Amino acid sequence: MKKLIALIASMALFASQTAVFASNTATVSDFDAVAAASAASPTATPDTAKPENDIETSIQYQAYEQIAQYIADRYLDASYTAEDIMKLGLSEYLGENGDTALVTLLKAALQSLDDYSDFYTYDEYLEYNNTLNKTFYGLGIVMQQEGEYVTISEFVDENSLAEQSGFKIGDKIVKVDGISVVGLSMTEVRNLIVGELGTTVPIVVLRDGQEVEIIGTRTAVNNSTVSGGILEGNVGYIKIASFSSGTADEFEEIKKSLLEEGVSKLILDLRNNPGGLVSAATKIAEGIIPQGKIVDVKYRDSSLDYTYTSTLENAPFKIVALVNGNTASSAEILSSAIQDSGAGILLGEQTFGKAVIQSVYSLRNGMVFKLTIGQYITRNGNEIDHVGLTPDMEVSNYTKKIDTTGYTKFDFLHTASVGSNGTNVSAAKERLSIMGYYIGNMANNVFNTDLADAVKAFQKEHELADSGVLDIPTQIRIKQVFEELETTVDIQMQEAYKYFGGNVDNLY
Repeated sequence: MKKLIALIASMALFASQTAVFASNTATVSDFDAVAAASAASPTATPDTAKPENDIETSIQYQAYEQIAQYIADRYLDASYTAEDIMKLGLSEYLGENGDTALVTLLKAALQSLDDYSDFYTYDEYLEYNNTLNKTFYGLGIVMQQEGEYVTISEFVDENSLAEQSGFKIGDKIVKVDGISVVGLSMTEVRNLIVGELGTTVPIVVLRDGQEVEIIGTRTAVNNSTVSGGILEGNVGYIKIASFSSGTADEFEEIKKSLLEEGVSKLILDLRNNPGGLVSAATKIAEGIIPQGKIVDVKYRDSSLDYTYTSTLENAPFKIVALVNGNTASSAEILSSAIQDSGAGILLGEQTFGKAVIQSVYSLRNGMVFKLTIGQYITRNGNEIDHVGLTPDMEVSNYTKKIDTTGYTKFDFLHTASVGSNGTNVSAAKERLSIMGYYIGNMANNVFNTDLADAVKAFQKEHELADSGVLDIPTQIRIKQVFEELETTVDIQMQEAYKYFGGNVDNLY
């Protein structure tokens, strides 16, 4: 079967007039940033040898092979071999069916190798690369789903171009470039908004019951991948969402501020971190891991093998690194270095187990392919691909029904609409806010137009008459839905904080 895959790949590369020949120089990237996040299962399964595909034993393939041999043996022109005939047949098929067939074939060939090798068209690679680097050309707004609307919840930068253009927090996006987006998901709205740097896009928003059109200008938007602060008891907390080109600098800035405050205990949150650039992970490790090996990177060609090391004499923090089944790739490099070096412990659940390396190779027409070419070995010599890291303290979170005792209660006697006030209004605001329908003023019990929109969206989604009036049936349904909500009890964070002597009550 491997022979067949090689044959198909070689045929594909000359089958189309827009053939995708690889450039002489391959563009080598670091680690895959998104493979673990998009994996179907949050935990890895052992990689067993792939069974041979039965295509070569199928009647159709045998017929194809038989015909090719007959042609080679009996066709008037004796210069053709059976392999030539099979190549020509596939080449003709791909030529007739255009680039779509070629792309489908190349994707199938690459994806058949393992979970991470892949083929990208030009547009697909732009999206992949933007995801890797957390960069896209958008409006500089942060969005959230509010029922059938996608709303603006904040701006990426203070006094941003988006804010200067006239957008306001709480605006509900109604149209993008003339296309109605009511009822669409955040991803669908985002895909309509992003575009070429410096271009403009008309956006219609709903504000105070009125539609307002604003011309937005697309700018480079870099989403932060690192956040942190100081917890009660002088315990530092840093969360790394993924490893992109700016992650190491973001981490260094927060690390510096913690050290200036005398922080020596650090909770490093790497949960749900799918990985990213190995250079970012190793650069962070260099600043928190005591001297010695960080990780070995090994290739098929051993002359390319490389060892990342730290020369740090004294580690600045005692670390508890939080990990789970979605901690993968570069996040596992950093986690393993912390564990193996004695800089700290791992707390949480078995990690994902992605310890293979991909390189990205450019093609002449803008397409690229990503191929698994190596693996990494941890500081203590462990191979963890499809195995993961075992925490020093195994702790799992759990979910429970939301505690409703602290919320204002509905009286189920009085309706409310725009302009009215009372406890029913407060009860609706509190619950609809938690459920993501309402983001307006919580400081009073006045029924405003934002609440009317939230009530209407809730009613529509739950098959009630979408009047925007807080009637008795709506109050009852809001109560029912709210009481079914579940919240995650972050035992992992609590145990990490307790490990450093913290009082869990101070976390909330």
